[in-house]
This record gives sequence, structure tokens and C-alpha cells, in this order.
Amino acid sequence: MHSLRTCSMPSCMEEGAHKAPKDRSLESHHWFCFEHVQEYNRAWDFFSGMSGRDIEEHIIRSTLWDRPTRPHDGHATIEEHLHRKAWQTYHFTEEKPEKEKTAFAAGISHDTPEFQAMVIMGLEPPLDMVVIKARYKELVKKHHPDVNHNDPNAGELIKSINMAYTILKLACEKYETAYADEKK
Repeated sequence: MHSLRTCSMPSCMEEGAHKAPKDRSLESHHWFCFEHVQEYNRAWDFFSGMSGRDIEEHIIRSTLWDRPTRPHDGHATIEEHLHRKAWQTYHFTEEKPEKEKTAFAAGISHDTPEFQAMVIMGLEPPLDMVVIKARYKELVKKHHPDVNHNDPNAGELIKSINMAYTILKLACEKYETAYADEKK
């Protein structure tokens, strides 16, 4: 048997079954009965005490960047699963397949576009597409002009980041194709 939580409203002895945030951090909560949670929600204002500019920045940030990034290709996980199962069947094992060599950039000269792209993105070898994509998403979220509308250089910086990402993506694809051809 579990103990009932009483309503957070003083002098109310009803069960506190409904959670309501105490402040904007949304980390701690009150527990109210149904009647008092409705009353609390009508009076509570998330944006209370924020300037108009702070409210606008919060709305932009939460609309664009506060959501988790998910893969758009739902088939990729299915393909990975099928590849793993086929490998296990072929090798008569339940072990996971060995990781294939997909890293590149170990011996890149300092005077190449790939090296300059790594510098712009703050990356060091060895690299693969997982690392490159993760860093790209991180940099875009941090430096996008919609988030940094007061920075006149944000547009140029995002162009540099996009170009660096494109260069590294193409180099990685070229490396993976060459590696796959070499394995044949």
C-alpha cells in the first residue's frame, strides 16, 4: 500500500495527484488536488519577470534548438539490424559484428582543404561521419544567425561551418568508397 500525497494548498486535505511546476526551471513541483491545480495553473505565468526580449529569445530558442535531433531515415536502423543479423548468421555467432574501419584523416597535410575544415570545426583525426555530423549539429545550434541575431558575423561563420562540413563529408565518403573497393 502506498501513502497518499496531500495537496500542497494550505488547509486542503485532498490527495495531491496533480503535478505543477514551482518555477521556470521546471525542476521542482507542487502536488495539488484537481480543484487547486486548476486554480494554480490559471494564476501561474511561465514568463513572469522576463523582459520582452528575454521572452522572444526563449521562444526562438525553444522553437528551433531545444528539441532533440532524431534521424530522418527510419530505415537506417532497420538496415543496421538486418546487417547485424546477416553477419551473425553467416559467422554462426551471437556476437556483434566487428567494427569496420571507417575513420579517415590520420595523415592529412596541413595545406589541404580537409585540414582547414577540421580546424574550422575544431576536430582532430581520426574522424568518421558520426563524429563529423555530431560536431556540425553542435556548431550550427550554437552559431546559427537565428540564435545570434545580434552578431553581425554569425552569417559568415555559419557559411564557413557549412562549407567545412561539406568538405569533410565528401572526403569521408571518398575514403569509405576507396576502403570498400580495397576490401574487394
